[in-house]
Amino acid sequence: MALDPQCLSGRNAVVVGASSGINLGVAHRLGSLGAQIAIVSRSPDRIAAAADALRADGLDVTHHAGDVREATAMQAIMTEIADAKGPIDIVVSGAAGNFFVPAAKMSANAFKTVIDIDLIDTFNVLSAAYPHLKRPGAVLVNITAPQAERAMPMQAHACSAKAGIEMLTRCLALEWGVEGIRVNAVSPGPIADTEGLARLATDAELAKRIRDALALPRFGQLIDIGNAVAWLCSEAASFVTGTTINCDGGMRLGNLYAPG
Repeated sequence: MALDPQCLSGRNAVVVGASSGINLGVAHRLGSLGAQIAIVSRSPDRIAAAADALRADGLDVTHHAGDVREATAMQAIMTEIADAKGPIDIVVSGAAGNFFVPAAKMSANAFKTVIDIDLIDTFNVLSAAYPHLKRPGAVLVNITAPQAERAMPMQAHACSAKAGIEMLTRCLALEWGVEGIRVNAVSPGPIADTEGLARLATDAELAKRIRDALALPRFGQLIDIGNAVAWLCSEAASFVTGTTINCDGGMRLGNLYAPG
């Protein structure tokens, strides 16, 4: 079912971690469907450049520099956005960090770094937004990953963090649903032209093996994730909360018989 071209018209949306990649693609899609967009990321230069790119496509966007690792910074940004635009309708939390390391060689600090960036910072974003949400009708969407369910070598930290994000999603959906707030997640698989895929597919042969292991043997596109998030934010999903949409081409299915 195609999304109505103005299904998010007038909605006030905040996308965190939107200086590039999947989250910038999500911001673009929400804006193209009529939402007013505020994008947030740590680097002032990168988030300004991302905002310029969105404005060049005619989208209504403001940008804000802030470190998701600092709860007070997130609180200040959410207050600034709400004071300028009114109650917040949509929050997409997508800040993430990852690297490959065997568990036996992983330091406690390395493990904590990914837990902090992925899980604790997701909580920082949502808790900072909570006082400013439009009730009922606000929608929160967390960006997670197949590692939440599928164990992967050299990914003990990321798997633990993503699993935590999905449980946090369900807990907040349960607690905040009574106020009319919906909380869901989207789990992208390998998405073309993103830093995440570049780190996984370091050469053409490995890229082919990853692609062929998917139930749908192709890499996803930014629009795929944007559409999944947009649907969750639309009235078409008004009775959906506490769930994760696996927009991953079947990556979680774990195709053991893929070539290579």
